[in-house]
Amino acid sequence: MRNLSFPLDLKYAKSNNENYAELRRLRVSALIVAVGLLAGGIALFLLGSGVLDLIGIALIIVAIATAALWFILPRKVGSIGHQYASSPLVGALLADKRQHGVTLLGLVNVARDPDANPRYALVTRTSPPIAGHPGVVGAKIPCAAVLADRSNTPKGETYDTASLMPISWGTKDKSVIARATGEVQNYEWDLLKRSLPRVEEVRATRNQLVLLATEELPHALRGE
Repeated sequence: MRNLSFPLDLKYAKSNNENYAELRRLRVSALIVAVGLLAGGIALFLLGSGVLDLIGIALIIVAIATAALWFILPRKVGSIGHQYASSPLVGALLADKRQHGVTLLGLVNVARDPDANPRYALVTRTSPPIAGHPGVVGAKIPCAAVLADRSNTPKGETYDTASLMPISWGTKDKSVIARATGEVQNYEWDLLKRSLPRVEEVRATRNQLVLLATEELPHALRGE
């Protein structure tokens, strides 16, 4: 698996990394829901009787479990540094521009055993404009691909999701971004360029991921 080692600018990453921002929004949402459930549960327990007491207790228990997500989510997702260090380096292109953001199209090996049985897929991600890169369709944006499953009991030979995390969300150092761009092979960039017309097809899927058939890949990626 191809990884990129670079000094993470943590302060910059916390301000620019959308993965971190999404995690923060999830934690805040969980806390707000927990407070609402707790207030409702306490009210039912104090003012009600019989069945309402039981419902109130149940709401309080659910509130505590929901509040625990504040602590559980960061451990499950991992730190920004861990995500960059443990995720494969991939190529992505700026595939589409809209009023409030852009769509990236990336090429990711989503196989659980990427070396023994590679399975490549086109993946998309919608985000705000990417700092440190030209805002033009076709711009090269090297990323880390954060691979994950939607369930705790994963099945099959491939991951369910691949989240593109631009290297430029973790550093402003242009030499690092240039090195990352250079480590992605030309045949990967060429395949992405040819696949730009498929961006809407990929974005329309549930996981924004479309597996590629072997014959769609350049010979260097076929694992033959």
